[in-house]
Amino acid sequence: MAFKLGSVTLAEVPAGGDASTGSYLMSDGAGASFWAYMGATGSNTSIDTTSWEYRSIYTHGYLAAGYKGSNPWRSVNKTWHATEVTMYCGEQIAYTQGYTNGCWSDHNAYIIAGAGFNVATAIICSYSLTNGTIRTFTAGSFQSGTAPYGYQGHDPKNEGILYGTAGSQGVGGMSMEVTRLDPPATNDIKGQHGYMTGGGSATCSKLHFPTEVMYNTTAAPYDGRGDASYGENLGWYKWSASFARQAWPTDTWSTGGWSVPSTDVHSKMMGTKKGFFYCEAGNNVTLPKSKINQASGSTISTFNKVRSYGESNNEDGQDNGYIMGHYDGQQNNHTIRQSYSTDIEVTLGAAAMPKGHYGQSSGACSTAAATIAMHSGA
Repeated sequence: MAFKLGSVTLAEVPAGGDASTGSYLMSDGAGASFWAYMGATGSNTSIDTTSWEYRSIYTHGYLAAGYKGSNPWRSVNKTWHATEVTMYCGEQIAYTQGYTNGCWSDHNAYIIAGAGFNVATAIICSYSLTNGTIRTFTAGSFQSGTAPYGYQGHDPKNEGILYGTAGSQGVGGMSMEVTRLDPPATNDIKGQHGYMTGGGSATCSKLHFPTEVMYNTTAAPYDGRGDASYGENLGWYKWSASFARQAWPTDTWSTGGWSVPSTDVHSKMMGTKKGFFYCEAGNNVTLPKSKINQASGSTISTFNKVRSYGESNNEDGQDNGYIMGHYDGQQNNHTIRQSYSTDIEVTLGAAAMPKGHYGQSSGACSTAAATIAMHSGA
């Protein structure tokens, strides 16, 4: 029996772990069937998995680390987007981390340059996107910088190569070549690479997610603290009043096409798969927020947040994003839903808030999918 998945007719039911996993078989009313994801309605029931927006369906996300006062945390919280319920996963990060950033693959999240409060390091830590658990073991295992990192089997660190370089024949671990503090970082979601730059160095570290090999690629035009977001084929970076975009997969940089709405390094960005991203405008703890075209960098609209805040923990979603705590004069656990369709922010109740510590900002969020329809970058 043939099935229809988007515009593609399949000869048989896909194997377990393919695009149909976790979805329902539906009739299109004309004698054909297709796989539909939970919660899909109307014209969205037949999903085109060849598109970037639907190569994966974001179902949940995590907040890791962050700080209150001068106290950084090791905690991880998991949020189910359908129910907007957040669960405390425990103290899962290898080191306490404040003023950090991160990126994520289809399977794991990576926390960058954190080991204490307001400290620059070359350390990368990691946790699983399945359950939010730490991927570290004891000292003596494969390490990222000085942080014990969970890596079983082949051990590139003990071969004397800590990191690779572009074009090198060797393989390396996940440590960055340089130390960083609060660096811009983002993901090439289709290509399955993570990028981190700035935070004190213009060196651009590129992490190949399938192999977890780190190497240096084309240096960024700036080296300060800041934040970053992504489009389908572009990364967008801001360092205070400076900005640039990075074209994937060539990793080339350009500095035109985006008028940064904020000159504050603590004004954060939220990515989407809808053709735009958000950037907090004004200075830290102010109301304005801008919606930016991911392809051109032009401002689509500017609106006010539900309250004045900054240093926010922005967690991307499929149709809504979430601010999982922020700073509004003090670090807190206020959780806000950001609608991608209306731009309206709504403050959620206690069930959605991160647990484990009261108050955290400047942590690192990641997003995960129950199924991955199209794999690339391996």
